[in-house]
Amino acid sequence: MRWGVVGHGRIVPKFLDAARGVGHEVVAIVGRDPSRVAAFAAGHGISQAGIDPSGLVDKVDAVYVATPHSGHRDAALALLPAGVPVLCEKPMAANATQVRQMLDTARGSGAFLMEAMWTRHLPVLRRLREWINQGRLGEIRTVEAAFGFSAPYQPTNRLWSSELAGGSLLDLGIYPLTLAELVFDRMPVSFEAEAELSASGVDSYLSLTAEFTGGGSAYLRSALNADLSSTARVVGSAGVVEIPEFWRAERMVFDPVEGGRAEEVLEPHDINGFEYQILEAARCLEAGRSESAVVPWTWSLAMAELTDEIRARIGVVYPSDDELQ
Repeated sequence: MRWGVVGHGRIVPKFLDAARGVGHEVVAIVGRDPSRVAAFAAGHGISQAGIDPSGLVDKVDAVYVATPHSGHRDAALALLPAGVPVLCEKPMAANATQVRQMLDTARGSGAFLMEAMWTRHLPVLRRLREWINQGRLGEIRTVEAAFGFSAPYQPTNRLWSSELAGGSLLDLGIYPLTLAELVFDRMPVSFEAEAELSASGVDSYLSLTAEFTGGGSAYLRSALNADLSSTARVVGSAGVVEIPEFWRAERMVFDPVEGGRAEEVLEPHDINGFEYQILEAARCLEAGRSESAVVPWTWSLAMAELTDEIRARIGVVYPSDDELQ
């Protein structure tokens, strides 16, 4: 496949390594600043550079959108009407209204669209889901997961900027939410949230307690102002699973309640973990599908609706939310 990329932030080199590692090409890249995108292209062996996403139409087989969250919808809407397949970095968009616009456009043109929530593709977490379906963990009681690091406060940086849909929830908190949904196989029915807001009005720290149908709970945290342990725990009536660095998981350990030896699963990434979603996009395109069963459109919309509700509870408002009025 020949890929185009919109954006050239820190995540893009990982995508380039994974795409090339599975035998794909990256032939064009788009960015807002002509000199910066040209320098990035030259430094990473990409032959074409531009500033207009629509310029990728007819040049590529698919496009990876890796702009700040606030730019996802507009980049996708420059491509989807022409039938260009889009792999859009998480979250799909800044709010559910924008997600619906993207889905409606993809539905109308028949274009492939998938949120790049790479965690859902990881072999370790697929194995965890199999264990749950087999009943090995028994009744799932709790999920504990956190993702946080201490980032310098820079109000114009994408992590901290309200205009760029920043904050810990959409950048990091979406990973604990994803794990909880994967374990319980549904979104929560209720939740309580507490947050610390930065001077720029985004959440620098978020703590969430969520309840699920059947009585299970999740205790989830995200932070831009604190280093948090990223070892997740899934507690079932028959045992406990611990997953180091759950968001990029390559290992998990199951410790059964009734004794016996702990069981370890090791699934090292072939490249860096991004390859699984790239290969999934290729499989879907080869099969003529417009969406993936691994990250279906209903999941992306439900997650956007949930994060909208969380933001409403903690008082985080983005300029793009004016569209909701």
